[in-house]
Amino acid sequence: MRIGAKHALAGLAILALVMPVWARTYKQPWIVSTQATLGNTQLKAGQYQLNADDATKELTVQQNSKTVATVSGQWIKLPKKADYSTVLTDGDKVTQIQFSGTDQAFQPQ
Repeated sequence: MRIGAKHALAGLAILALVMPVWARTYKQPWIVSTQATLGNTQLKAGQYQLNADDATKELTVQQNSKTVATVSGQWIKLPKKADYSTVLTDGDKVTQIQFSGTDQAFQPQ
């Protein structure tokens, strides 16, 4: 019985090491035409790069290769894969980011 427990523990350790390999980062460019609010950050009009990590549940916003915001959030499952990338807003507040070709969307908190 003792050997079985050691094998199970070794299997769990290997699984824990492999899990980050399954993590995925979603990227998409975003052109803001008017001021937008993402989390607690106000973004001015301009070009940005959105990078969402499904392992850390964070979205980073970069402009000219500099991080201008990091926002925590959650992933939700969409009914079907998004045909194209979309940033949904309510007024000037970003409510959801959908990534082309995936059935997951990021909702900032």
